[in-house]
Amino acid sequence: MLSGSVSAAAAIDVVDDSGRHVALVRPAERIVALAPHLVEMAYAVGAGSQLVGVIDGSDFPPVATQLDRVGSYRGISLEAIIAKRPDLVLVWGSGTPTEVIQRLTALKIPVYRSEPRHLAQIADDLRDIGRLSGHESAGQEAAQAFRQALVDSRQSLTPPPRVFYQLGQSPLTTLAGGQIVTQIIRRCGGEPLFADAPVLVPQIGWESLVESQPQVILAAGDDDDWKGFWRSHDELPAVRDGALYTLDPDAISRPGPRMIEGVREVCHALMDAAK
Repeated sequence: MLSGSVSAAAAIDVVDDSGRHVALVRPAERIVALAPHLVEMAYAVGAGSQLVGVIDGSDFPPVATQLDRVGSYRGISLEAIIAKRPDLVLVWGSGTPTEVIQRLTALKIPVYRSEPRHLAQIADDLRDIGRLSGHESAGQEAAQAFRQALVDSRQSLTPPPRVFYQLGQSPLTTLAGGQIVTQIIRRCGGEPLFADAPVLVPQIGWESLVESQPQVILAAGDDDDWKGFWRSHDELPAVRDGALYTLDPDAISRPGPRMIEGVREVCHALMDAAK
């Protein structure tokens, strides 16, 4: 049975990030989450105790490491999911294998597809997961807190610093305009370089990078080792000025509630570089 703050409800209907309706006759009591950011969202709205299965990499909050695994990025076991008898499966639209989603749908197991393409959609997902799990008020509060934090974090810098976000180092890659990280750089007052690239993850030639003259270089990492690659390249303003900043990889890459911490890190870095 659902506990305390989880109220039984009549029909629940939300529209997920793919535009599909997800309908439940009552709040989900047994939830499987197939992406770390969805695990974080479930806990953020008070539904952590309803999680019965997750995938490897689900490590926040720390208690999530104790949950049963039903797969990893190398593969997800449909049999393991079914064995958990879920009444809701939270999937990552572009990260969960299509065949798994199709099989779950064929088995009439409700599936919520999360695919935030904009920062505001993270708040929408929090709201929806709150409703689906019977924590509507907590979901609304988490969503509103995220939206307000976005408003509070916005900053303007004149002129906007030219920012290169390093995704990979060999080869040198970045993220283009369709990615949330690019939106974060703009929100923090920066000009994301190569945002108009025709692919989401463009490979950048060295001559193009030198020509763009980045004033700030950002990269996600557990340490600062990545900076060693850049130290001999003082033809770049960012290197000459020491404007290389390491971001928390989980905060900047997981489209969940902690992404606001990634926003704050980027804003702080750009403000620091502008001094």
